Amino acid sequence: MRSSSRGLAVALAVSLASSHVALAAPKDKPAPAGATLPAEVETVESLYAKLDYENASLVAERVLKGKGLSHDQLVRTYRVLAVTYAILDKEEQARDAFVQLLVYEPEYQADPNLGPKVNTPFVEARGVYRSLPAKPGIEVSTNVRSDGGTIRVTTRDPTRIVKKVMVGWRWTSAGEYKTEQLAPGDAVVEVANAPTGRTRLDFYAQALDERDNAVLEAGNAQVPKSAFIEATPQVGAPLKREEGGSVLSSPLFWILTGAAAVGGGTALFFALRPGDPPDRASLGPVLFCGTNRCN
Repeated sequence: MRSSSRGLAVALAVSLASSHVALAAPKDKPAPAGATLPAEVETVESLYAKLDYENASLVAERVLKGKGLSHDQLVRTYRVLAVTYAILDKEEQARDAFVQLLVYEPEYQADPNLGPKVNTPFVEARGVYRSLPAKPGIEVSTNVRSDGGTIRVTTRDPTRIVKKVMVGWRWTSAGEYKTEQLAPGDAVVEVANAPTGRTRLDFYAQALDERDNAVLEAGNAQVPKSAFIEATPQVGAPLKREEGGSVLSSPLFWILTGAAAVGGGTALFFALRPGDPPDRASLGPVLFCGTNRCN
């Protein structure tokens, strides 16, 4: 392993190191004319799976030479490129590619089964990444109201690869986004009023490099993040009676029913008793011995 004293200086000086390498078509598997970027990325992964490391790295280099890579495409391509560089004994290029991969995917871990040839440059790259003055990333917070709101975007870019930030938002679950370009750093986007009946705001934020590749992102147009307008209860609003309940579930029903049952039982007793109707005094307890009053 080389001394790590070179690590930070080299990593910060190299932006997408492999994209500056002269590209050549694979010797025996040229990419078809007009191939789309997704097809090219799949070709890279297919060649790697077939252990064709040289051609896999060459196609990966060509992919990174293009423009407009999504964050997923960028990460997938660098995963293959970094490992194939290491396997092909291009240790310095492998280390630089691993640094870029960690910027795009901080949770990446090299497969330990690939041995020291791959893990040595990866460990060096991880040391360089951890030595950066700030952890690369993009954070988004929202303040959403029915009368509009804001989207705040904070970009951390110690490697200086981010050239602009694109933010998109919409009040509908489908259709076009309203987009706005921001400068890297800390910026705020104003959101227009929500249409009647709309409570969910879909949004995303992407940090783009000089080739419009999405090097950092918080959501995207296909899989956006969402924020919701919080319902605020009206002050002094009357409580609504629960609808659909049975009469039998009402406490008042059982109180009245109980009172009626007691009164009815008393009336029935005196109705069946021979003699004068009861007065207030006769409502007291009376003992009977057979059919006669006990003395």
